[in-house]
This record gives sequence, structure tokens and C-alpha cells, in this order.
Amino acid sequence: MKRLLSTNSVVFSCFVAFLSAMLGAAVAAPTSASDFNHMSTGFPLTGAHANVVCVTCHTGGIFKGTNAACDGCHALGKRVVATPKSTSHLVTDAPCESCHFNTVTFLGARYNHSAAKPEQCSSCHNARIAQGKPSSHNSGNKATDSCDHCHRTSAYIPASWNHVGVAPGTCTTCHGVSSTGKPASHTTVAKATYQCDECHSFIGWIPAKYKHNTPGICANCHNGSVAIGKPVSHSPIAIKGINPCEDCHKTQGWLPAVYIHNAPGLCESCHDGVKAMGRSPAHIDIGTSGCSECHTSTLTWLGAIGSKPANHIPYNTGTKCNTCHIGATVVTGAALHANVSPSCKTCHNSSPVYLGRMQRKTLGNHEGSTPNQDCISCHATQYNRWNNP
Repeated sequence: MKRLLSTNSVVFSCFVAFLSAMLGAAVAAPTSASDFNHMSTGFPLTGAHANVVCVTCHTGGIFKGTNAACDGCHALGKRVVATPKSTSHLVTDAPCESCHFNTVTFLGARYNHSAAKPEQCSSCHNARIAQGKPSSHNSGNKATDSCDHCHRTSAYIPASWNHVGVAPGTCTTCHGVSSTGKPASHTTVAKATYQCDECHSFIGWIPAKYKHNTPGICANCHNGSVAIGKPVSHSPIAIKGINPCEDCHKTQGWLPAVYIHNAPGLCESCHDGVKAMGRSPAHIDIGTSGCSECHTSTLTWLGAIGSKPANHIPYNTGTKCNTCHIGATVVTGAALHANVSPSCKTCHNSSPVYLGRMQRKTLGNHEGSTPNQDCISCHATQYNRWNNP
């Protein structure tokens, strides 16, 4: 009997203790989820997690022991449904939060390289922890050079190798063997005799300029095969065999090109409209006269001043031929005066070209001022004298 009473006392004591614990928990429990301080769990609800319903993560009424790691939810086959890592994500066993600091979005993740030490890139960038060197990477200096010799922590591209220690004339030690070499479209000039750095700079392949400090014949290289040659639009004047390129061009550039007229000769032997620019169709008839009788300057053909024919009408000093001889509506280029029909005031007005002015009221045998009258009204035929109507 005493043993039965003792057993009942133990059971009753356990029941009272359980009931007290339950009542205490009920009193301490929050009245709603909004009253619970999630910061106390060590997993603050920030960013996208702030708007997630509790049962999304705490399934089955289980609140304690929920996995706080990103891949506890954000992975395929997990009990909690959340967006998993993309299939295109690099293969890595590093924790998500080491790169993804922002819980609002996973996009634009950047690893903080502030703690990274020089020449230790491959400790992470080994295709296991983080993205490694792609298969398309050149095979040069894999064992001897660290990634940060060419790359920066901000981005892999652009990558620039430090050429400070490269000796002149040794470019092909790497370029064409373990690094990018000369393209197939490169000129074939002097492969065996010229070094890359005679034209190129290690700062960049372009622009590339050849040093023309060795005297020679331009066409030996500039023949369209070894180097750029004369274009098809070039004048066919006998440059190939008679005139060297440097008579017109300079090594600094093909343009501007100015021919040096220091050899005596007839202008029309070149300026015939085929070899070089010829005389304009509107040019006056020069008969047997040569170009140089009027065109004394080789810098420009325009504005030529020459001597007038004996039967030419008088004009002021300094008047240029193309003031009247333009092949348009004044005169077509004949030496005679009244072969067209402008009005008198076209020339004999305020223009300083001709000696006569209509405001004088009379000019030679003119009896009155008729500024709007056509010359041909009186001068019915061509005249070779300016003072005889």
C-alpha cells in the first residue's frame, strides 16, 4: 500500500511540473508573430526576407533549429521552396553570403577583394571555389606569372601585361608562341629583318608607325603586296618608273601630297586631263601660248593674270581674267567685246573693272545714259574696238 501511494505521488508531481511548464510557456509566448523579435535568433529579417510569411520557412510548426544558411532554402530538393542557384552559376563550394551581401537581390554580386593578397588569385579562382582561367586563355606563363600581373580585382577585362622588363626585339618570345601573335592580314614586309617594336608600341598595336629613317625606294615596300601601294584612284602619271613617290609624298603621311614643280618642262605634258588635271572646258582659247604665260604660280591655277590681246578692251590694273571669262552670261572667252547681250550697266556701272561708267552720261560716242539697254541693241555685231559703236 505504501508503495502504491509513493508511485501515485511521483506521477502527480510530474503532472504538476508539466502543467506549470506549459502555463509558464503560455504566459511567455507572444500574442502574434509581429511581437517576436527575430533578431534574437541571429537571423535578422532584412531585404527580401522581411516580407516572407513565417510558415514559408518554418514548415510543420517547427520554429527552432531552422537552417539559417542560404542553401538551406535556396537549393533544389529542399523542404523550403525558394529560388535556387542558377544552372549557369559558376561551380563553387564557397558560402553564398561571401559574394551575395544584399538579401534584396542576388544580382550584381561582387566579392570584396580588400582582403585578397597579391599572387594568391588562384587560391580561389581555381574553378572550384570561384571561376578560374577559361580554356580559351593563352597558355603563356601559366606556371611563372600570377593572375594579377595582367588582371585587376575590379574586372578581368581589360587585361594589360606589364612590359617594363621586356628587352627590345624580344616580342616574338611570347607573341606568336604563348600570347597573341601577328594576324594573317599583317603585311609580309621583312619578317626576318624587322622587329615588332620598330613599328608597334607595347601600349597598343594600333596606331603602328614604321620608322622611315633608312633611305630607300618607296616602291620596294609600298607595292600593294609587302605594304600598302598606290591606290587605283591615283593619277596614272608615270610615277612608277620616272618620278619617285617622295616627289609628292612625305613619310609622315600620304596626304597632303604636293608635287614639287622644280623640273622645267611643258605643263600640258602632264596636265592633259589623263595623267594630271587638265585645262577646264570653260578655259579661254590660248592658241599656241603656254600655261605658264598666265599661271605663274604652281600652288594654284585660279586667279591667273596674263597679258591681254592687242584688240582687248581696257580694264583696270589687277583685274583677273576669270572676272569676265567665266563661260557664263558675260563673255565666253573671246577677245572681242560685244559678242553677247548683257545690259550696259553689267560692266559700266559701279564696277571697277571697266574704265567707263554710265553715270558720266556719255562714254565715247554714247549720247545718253541707257543703263537698262542691251549692248546688242547698238552693237549688232562683234566689234574689235571699244570706242566705236
